[in-house]
Amino acid sequence: PPSPPPPPLPSHPPPPPQPSQPPSPSPPSPPPIPVRRLNVLHIISDDMRADWGAYGRPATTPHLDRLASEGLTFLRAYCQMSVCSPSRQSFLTSQRPDAHRVWNFATTNPRATQALPGHFREAGYLTLGLGKTFHEDAGAWNSDHYWSPERPYRNYTANRCPQPLPFEGLNGGHCVERDEVIADYDLRLAALDYLRFAAGVRKTTSRPFFLMVGFFGAHLPWVAPQRMYDLYNAADLAVPTHPTLGPSQPLISWTLQPVLLGDGTEVAHSPTEPVPVWVNRDQRHAYYAAMSYVDEHIGALLQALRDESVESSTIVAAHSDHGYHLGEHGLWHKASNFENAVRVPLVIKAPGKPSATGRRTESTTELVDLWPTLSRLAGVGRPASAAGDDLSPLFDDPTQTLKHAAYHQFPACRMRLRAAGRGADFRLINQTRKMCNQLMPRQFDFMGYSMRTARWRYTLWLPWDQERLEPLWRAEERDCAQELYDHAGDDASDMDRYENVNLAAERPDVTIGLRAQLEGFFSIRREPPRSQIRQPP
Repeated sequence: PPSPPPPPLPSHPPPPPQPSQPPSPSPPSPPPIPVRRLNVLHIISDDMRADWGAYGRPATTPHLDRLASEGLTFLRAYCQMSVCSPSRQSFLTSQRPDAHRVWNFATTNPRATQALPGHFREAGYLTLGLGKTFHEDAGAWNSDHYWSPERPYRNYTANRCPQPLPFEGLNGGHCVERDEVIADYDLRLAALDYLRFAAGVRKTTSRPFFLMVGFFGAHLPWVAPQRMYDLYNAADLAVPTHPTLGPSQPLISWTLQPVLLGDGTEVAHSPTEPVPVWVNRDQRHAYYAAMSYVDEHIGALLQALRDESVESSTIVAAHSDHGYHLGEHGLWHKASNFENAVRVPLVIKAPGKPSATGRRTESTTELVDLWPTLSRLAGVGRPASAAGDDLSPLFDDPTQTLKHAAYHQFPACRMRLRAAGRGADFRLINQTRKMCNQLMPRQFDFMGYSMRTARWRYTLWLPWDQERLEPLWRAEERDCAQELYDHAGDDASDMDRYENVNLAAERPDVTIGLRAQLEGFFSIRREPPRSQIRQPP
């Protein structure tokens, strides 16, 4: 059982000493007080949707819930592409996929690209990284450019289960294992060692640290000790009331992803035929066990901050790379433009921001905003190369709205059919799409662009220009598909109620305006800024 919480700590660090000035008849203005730069502990989980207890959801996450009670919880935070590598290449560089052209696992950013940890390193921080931060090179992508040499980057390894898995080179569907054989447990021990080292450097040299830890969970295969499975009764877990794709929803919005039992058996399903209810509960049970296991690891890191007496000088940010489907719309895994795949959990605890303590914000947030926001909160200059926005004013007033829309995209592939007796093949939009993970961008067939406002989600699927690598905004309507979903009354606690009825045909008054806004946004954001760093005003 968790130990009782320690007594509350001061809500902000003590102010730095004021510089003294010698007496003078006409004293000059005193020099500016140096900003006390805060440490940063940045924690990333994989495939974890906003099912935490802090969001009113069923997962048992006491440590993340406590962090939410001490920080600011973002109810409407969104990734820019809902699959591992593109999402991480996006939020770690604060660039949108169309700008840096990283849409799948086949490409990455240029090695000269600045990124969040490299920015803190250039600002004099001790930057240490472990686990699945970037997807490439076992997390160590471009590590010489981003991480300090005092400790080597600690690569991630995937969890394993005994049964063979027919995709991604992994094993399992899900399984129960001992701590000692689970990859994330080993990562937890290494992260604690790195954290203690960084805290010691801070206390002996005043050098701030930036520590990023990326856990592999809750990515498949779902591996956790028995105590995590024992937190749940599978029979009590709610299942979707909308387990198939609705008749108003275009087939291109759906893709087949494997559903695997613990023994490796794959369960068939389709847009109109869901998995059996007992299978859905089986999957949820394992997924939530894996989520609770990550929560335990995060709890250990947060306790180490307290033990090392650096909690009051450390920003803590915890979030996932994207969301996840557990049978809603008949979908599994991520890789869609639907809310459950695009929305992420996000909590940031910032010392010295009492107005944000235990608060929630409904202001729309994107993961590309993390870099400029953490930089400002820590007292580091804003990166000029960032496409995201500085949302630090929310920590002084969480009720304000700083952004009015979030943007996302996802490609569709292998959607061509060769017409009999004709020498050309044709892209057909009215079919389920295939994944583009390892294909070159010249092989994409469509790109789905999506935006989320406070009221609506609007998605537009467009044919892809395979030469220019951009969407055909003026394509014929028969070659396009639109989706419009009403989120009126959505308090971010229900993952099944919304986005089941496509209103695009019924509400042209809404789609016309949102389509123009969507095109205007994406058509002017195809080139990233060239400069790297500038100081805030």
